[in-house]
Amino acid sequence: MADEFPNSGHSHGDPPVDAGVPAGMDVGEAILRRRSIRRFDRGRPVPPELVDAVLDAARWAPSSCNLQTWDFIVVQDEALKQQLSAECRSVLVAPVNVFVVFDRELAREGQANVQSASAAVMTMLLAATGKGLASLWVNAVGNRDRVRAMLGVPDEFEVLALVCFGWPADGAAPPAPDRRPLSEVVHRDRYSGQGALPRSPDPDDWTLADIGLYFHRKLQSGTRYNKPRTSFTDPVLAALDEHVGPPRKGLRLLDVLSGTGLFTEALAERHPEADMAVLELTAESHFFADRRCGSRLGYVPFPAGRAETILAACAPPGTKVTLARESGGLPVMPRVLPRPRLAQGDFDVAVITFRLEGLPAAERARLLSEVVGRLADGGRVVVTYTSRRSWHTPAYALRRKLGRNSVETAPVPEPHILGPYEALSPGAVKRLARDAGLVIESESRLMPLPELEVIGPRLAEGGALLRGAGRLLAALDFVLRPLEPLLRPFARVRCVSLMRAGARGPSAP
Repeated sequence: MADEFPNSGHSHGDPPVDAGVPAGMDVGEAILRRRSIRRFDRGRPVPPELVDAVLDAARWAPSSCNLQTWDFIVVQDEALKQQLSAECRSVLVAPVNVFVVFDRELAREGQANVQSASAAVMTMLLAATGKGLASLWVNAVGNRDRVRAMLGVPDEFEVLALVCFGWPADGAAPPAPDRRPLSEVVHRDRYSGQGALPRSPDPDDWTLADIGLYFHRKLQSGTRYNKPRTSFTDPVLAALDEHVGPPRKGLRLLDVLSGTGLFTEALAERHPEADMAVLELTAESHFFADRRCGSRLGYVPFPAGRAETILAACAPPGTKVTLARESGGLPVMPRVLPRPRLAQGDFDVAVITFRLEGLPAAERARLLSEVVGRLADGGRVVVTYTSRRSWHTPAYALRRKLGRNSVETAPVPEPHILGPYEALSPGAVKRLARDAGLVIESESRLMPLPELEVIGPRLAEGGALLRGAGRLLAALDFVLRPLEPLLRPFARVRCVSLMRAGARGPSAP
């Protein structure tokens, strides 16, 4: 092929000036065109010479002291793929899989070996893009010791990543994701940014501004957050249906701190004639939830009184704003946000779904106070939270002991949402309610036992201790499952309906 990398067999000397850059596409274009593709055309094989061309480009990546500590293991054998899939399901996605390994004993200072191998991965991705191939960089490869054994890699080597290659399936390439602007990431001579976000999963180590910025960064690229784990979300939504009540025209519904909008969208679908709004820290979070719900949500700023500050960052009134591109069916943030419609009036029901746990303790009372202040006469607040008095507590104490205690691995129930999080005791929720002038009207208790179909495979991927814990958990589940109704006091999730003290609920429509 005329645009193949020339002289793929040479082992010394200068590389050709166009190595890694096929004819017709320069490096800049390859950088902008590269996407993480998760759907490949499995029926279209990749020619071996094309695979070699991509690997040859990776060979010319920079490395510390030119030690070239990397090796590339190309996996195309179907039997081996099936074996590896027990650790890393991604090997079944694409026709060509390349495991990148590096010598952990060479160039250790400053993690130069990791940096060198990572440079090879990035060069590989750009070369594949220039050839029209789709690629996916996978860092979660399962138990690296077992993967190394399956691949016959020496113990002195570490498995860095898996890179999947193939031809993209129709419609597999998402639009370009948003990127932080240069003005935010570039500093002249001295650092002038906001500093790092907290690394602790403890909400008391965070401010409201930190939390708002964290969720802005999580949502700004429109990452797919619409894959609910039904074994978890279905019972939660059933409890919300019970406490919120049946759909009715004119219902005024406030969703509090919608996060990714997963439950907000479900509520909007269940109450198509309701007048809905979200209470949010930022206009970005409102925009994301609003687009998920068909642009029907009003906006209540939190804390109260921040409306002017928030709206100043949005387009002026009357300005036509080009709405964000869509990625995977979800919105990507535009550079300038449309001006949100501020919600007016009071609400019949306010829903707080796994959001009190993510706030600093001092802010929980303020949140409830402001929510209560937006309730109509006879209105109520439905709070769903993770109970500290449940199996959640020992399970995640074990996680912390095993080193999984960063904010990116915090034990958040809602699928695909990470961040600061702290399970609450039922007593603490009652005190918060009492201080806000609320009492518990009714309560649902869900998930008294762990979801083995979710937890079991994760434990099986860990070391001997985790696998042993998985076997013990399975044995306990076998014994305790018939007693599940008796374990409701220790349920992981509680959904409570709160009314103003002395108030009577609204009459039926």
